[in-house]
Amino acid sequence: MYGSVQEVKVKVGLPVDDSTYDEVLRAFVEEADALIDAALNASGLDAPLVEPPPRIRKLSSTIAALLFVAWRSPKRDEVTSYLRAVREELEVLTEDLRSRGGVLLTGD
Repeated sequence: MYGSVQEVKVKVGLPVDDSTYDEVLRAFVEEADALIDAALNASGLDAPLVEPPPRIRKLSSTIAALLFVAWRSPKRDEVTSYLRAVREELEVLTEDLRSRGGVLLTGD
């Protein structure tokens, strides 16, 4: 997994030591990873990545947090905020990959 259950918990304000939602969060991280892999493949890169850079790990956790909030919360403002951040980051990532000929950035 690119993202982590622990990081998603921090993003959505769940206690890190509470395992109540761990299985759900793990499934959302796996779904986020699949979305990222699809974007990487569309940019001509092989995925899944063996050693994903921090930027990819963060993006995975952010997408998983979005999915969790959408699943759990009727607060559409929170979901919209996460979705906007994810959309922007995916656009930047895809543009970076295109402009660098598929070389994956290692920075945050």
